[in-house]
Amino acid sequence: MPAKPSLGLYFNDNFIELSQVSADGQRLERFNQLVLPPGLVVNSEIKNRGGFIQILQLLFGTAKPKPISLNSDVVIGVNDNRVFLSEFSVPNVPGKNLSDAIDYQIRSLLPVLPSGVETDSVILGKTAEGLIEVLLAAIPRTIIENCVSICTSMGLRVLAVEPAVFANIRIIEPSQLLGKNLLLVYLGDSFGVFSYVTGGNPRFSDFLPQSEIDKNGDISKTITSYVNFANSKHTNRPVTELLVSGSRQDINTVALDLKTQNIIATKAVSRLESTKVINHSLLHTSHGLSLKTFDLQPSLNLLPVDFRLAIVKNRLMHYWRVSMDILIAFSLVGVLALYYVDALAVTDKKELSILSDRYQQRLQLPQSQTLIVQADHLNQVTGQLMTLRESTGGEENILKELSAVTPEGIVLTSLVISRNPGIKRLYERGNSWVITGSANSRPLVLSFYNDLLSNTTFSDGKLYFGSLEKEAGITFRIANMSTK
Repeated sequence: MPAKPSLGLYFNDNFIELSQVSADGQRLERFNQLVLPPGLVVNSEIKNRGGFIQILQLLFGTAKPKPISLNSDVVIGVNDNRVFLSEFSVPNVPGKNLSDAIDYQIRSLLPVLPSGVETDSVILGKTAEGLIEVLLAAIPRTIIENCVSICTSMGLRVLAVEPAVFANIRIIEPSQLLGKNLLLVYLGDSFGVFSYVTGGNPRFSDFLPQSEIDKNGDISKTITSYVNFANSKHTNRPVTELLVSGSRQDINTVALDLKTQNIIATKAVSRLESTKVINHSLLHTSHGLSLKTFDLQPSLNLLPVDFRLAIVKNRLMHYWRVSMDILIAFSLVGVLALYYVDALAVTDKKELSILSDRYQQRLQLPQSQTLIVQADHLNQVTGQLMTLRESTGGEENILKELSAVTPEGIVLTSLVISRNPGIKRLYERGNSWVITGSANSRPLVLSFYNDLLSNTTFSDGKLYFGSLEKEAGITFRIANMSTK
């Protein structure tokens, strides 16, 4: 079972009680107990279904400190007066053979059991001879079915059905049980349960109403008779301790009276931590039932297989319905989102259509037509300027190149470039050009001329001197066309 809390529900002929523990299984969180009307439950059998449902609704609705939801998991405890417990031993054989041996032994016991019972078994341990010890539990199926069907009809999910003695043991602090052979005396209002327990496992358990206890004389004589009975059946495991537990308000007084009669008795301690919920210090059967889902050891569960399959089916159907609801919700959200986007698109389209109509109307106005004509004329002028810029572009490049190769002692007096047909820019090769200037010496002019020829724009130029007789202060011209 999953380690999560469940509700513990227990009833007998006189009262019904309900418990809920915390999510960590450490504290009692809610509790309620109600007295049952006479005749509603007789010998642990529900005689009035409608009346029992009303009591259950009241039990959940008036729980303290606050009501408990009916949509919960629940473990039901069956009163020990309707539970048959029997222990037997089988050879210690491996694997499936052990299961077969246990099943065979159970089938052999069925003829001595009341008809129509639900059975389950749990392995207790080994005998000194190495045999496997098994405890068999049987409960009338009608009791289980009536209780489970009522709880299911109210929305409760029944996880398990077990004898009350297991819950009475489970609620006790484990250190008081482990490694001990003891008689557990569970005292409730108007009844007592006497269980022989070894190492935390019950070997037998008897339910006695208060009238039967009084017939024996008193509680001490009843205890003595059960101790003697346990010792006679388990000579190698004699009772060494008496553990007093239960939900009676005077439980402390009972334990003290037993000590005064020289009976070594220890009061059982609840494994639940201190809490403000009423009846925490008392060990109610429903407390132990609510802890069953935290039980890591194998334990009995007499819930019929068909009910267990129904629980699994209902859970799968629940998960399937939840998944489908989520998918439907996402689908609806997607449809709404698409509808919203489509509505926005339609709205935007209408707004754009309105704006388009407004702009068309404005364009038809006389002043708009005038602006359009002016814009066209401006575009034409701009285009012509761009064409002229492309045709005359490059002057800055030519001047940079001339400045880079003109040494000191040379003065350029003019630069004329004529763009020839088919040439786009002035600095491209193929245009006609003339450079004139003066220099201090002829070698300086020759050096300048050499540097100028390395530039692609002026590589086709020829040098002409103005006066060959002068060695200084001479004039020159460089051109790629005939000059006078």
